[in-house]
Amino acid sequence: MESFVGRLGELRTVLGEEVAPVLEKVRAELLGALAARDRGDLPEAGVRLATAMAALATLGDRLDAGEGALMRAMTAEFIRSMARGDTDEMERGIDRIQARAGTPKQKP
Repeated sequence: MESFVGRLGELRTVLGEEVAPVLEKVRAELLGALAARDRGDLPEAGVRLATAMAALATLGDRLDAGEGALMRAMTAEFIRSMARGDTDEMERGIDRIQARAGTPKQKP
């Protein structure tokens, strides 16, 4: 997630300055999710991550309608797995989203 936050500026370059407010919201939510995770508040981290993902998914349509639909579907599945408390599926969802965004999680 840290690497994705660091690359949000690339989206601004690709999508234009008009998306800056959405990207700032995404950045703030992701940083909040990281802080919540670091202090062990996983429910808060999940909510902040889902909020960031939902905001980010709205930008997918600017790239391609199909990409936007895929981003919304991945976000919806993540939120459903979070509601079920399925942490394994949440982790897989995050992995899929990061891989799709070009920032796959580094394996230890």
